[in-house]
Amino acid sequence: GALVDCAPMVVCFECGGDAVAAVRLEGVALDECGLCGALSGDDAAGTRVLLAREAREHGIDPGIYPLVVALNSIPELQVVMCDAGDPAGQTWPFVQFAPTSDMPWRGIENLVKSLALSARGEDVHWVIEVEYQSRLVLTLKPRFHRDVSAITSEDVEAAQSSLERVRVNLEAHMRLSWWRR
Repeated sequence: GALVDCAPMVVCFECGGDAVAAVRLEGVALDECGLCGALSGDDAAGTRVLLAREAREHGIDPGIYPLVVALNSIPELQVVMCDAGDPAGQTWPFVQFAPTSDMPWRGIENLVKSLALSARGEDVHWVIEVEYQSRLVLTLKPRFHRDVSAITSEDVEAAQSSLERVRVNLEAHMRLSWWRR
């Protein structure tokens, strides 16, 4: 008799099409529909790929974009500038944001509390610098315990690696009762 291919046909959950193929995006394996572009597979990996696409659409490095999204979800604060840093250029990552009202202090206080809680036992500590640049701006950046001119590419890489920890802790803290009070 004839051999029959018994492999299950993968159908897109969005459009029902059968043009689903295995792809590697942002370093992770997923399935992508060739008709509508929907992704399927591991939820965390799919979210990471979608965030990276969204980041590029906004002209932001995907390495810092999840933190930008988390910071933008704090009421009365809005991100105005960010940079993921560059180890070769020895520039560190930062996110600059500005108040959108006259009373942003609760969100700022909670953010600072979250940073303090996140710093326990970590090598990279994040701080908020406040300055006036035609309006009040706050800059979230790593604190280095030596002269800034002596910052190494390894220091920048360590700060970049800690971005995800800061975001994860911030999002976890935003769900706690002390944040919502």
